[in-house]
Amino acid sequence: MKQLNAINTISRLVKKDPAVRAIFVKGSVARGEMDIYSDVDFYCLVKNDKLEEFLNRRLHYLKQYRPLLYWSEVNFVGPQIVAVFDNGLHFDFYTVTVSNSPKTDQIKIIHDPEGLLNNYKAEKLSITEEDFIRYFNSFSFTMLEFVSAYKRNDLIWASRLGSHLCGDLAVILRYIYDRNNSKLGFKRLYKNLDKNLYKKLHKAMDFLGPSYLPKGVIMLTEILKDTIEKIPNEVIRKINIKFFEYMYDRIIKLKQEDKKKISIQNSKG
Repeated sequence: MKQLNAINTISRLVKKDPAVRAIFVKGSVARGEMDIYSDVDFYCLVKNDKLEEFLNRRLHYLKQYRPLLYWSEVNFVGPQIVAVFDNGLHFDFYTVTVSNSPKTDQIKIIHDPEGLLNNYKAEKLSITEEDFIRYFNSFSFTMLEFVSAYKRNDLIWASRLGSHLCGDLAVILRYIYDRNNSKLGFKRLYKNLDKNLYKKLHKAMDFLGPSYLPKGVIMLTEILKDTIEKIPNEVIRKINIKFFEYMYDRIIKLKQEDKKKISIQNSKG
């Protein structure tokens, strides 16, 4: 696979750099979930006093693999180059030190002569109970915004709010069905849902376009309504269920109001 070819080629060059202490990869490659569409999360752990020098050499190493179609610099967990090669491979080149090396997710060690990563223990990708409550309450509040946008006929914005609802729902479902990876949200969520629930979510997302509203949002809301019974009681007590139920009723009424409008229009026609 091109991912492994890129990792091998770039690692072979980078590990000779005097600033580099260790090399590892994360993401789907490290978890053993890589397929032909996967990107690469490539990490170089470098010496503090040689960090700035190394940053100036990153592009050189990347270009030794293949020509770059695109690249940009960001600072997410550390200085990072987001690169796309001429074969379409997305390659994220991270530079970290011992003090700021991330502990989330699994790693696959490529080069570690000092044994710096021997005691690496991945933190779970789970959200906290407080985060879960925040996502749930955020869903309810976004429902309020959706109703306002839909009723004023701002359907493009209403559709975007539907996407926000979907994002919150994905994390909520992930927390319930795959808690250890709840931060991943949508990513590979289909593997953790039963077929019926997956079909419902898939169909709801199909109807989030402006021309289909409010159908998609009603379906998302019904999915969450049906999911509440699976939330532990100690968490339910901390969620603003009263607000959710109020907004649920308002969302359902949109369907009834639309039916009345259609009926009136047909009678006039």
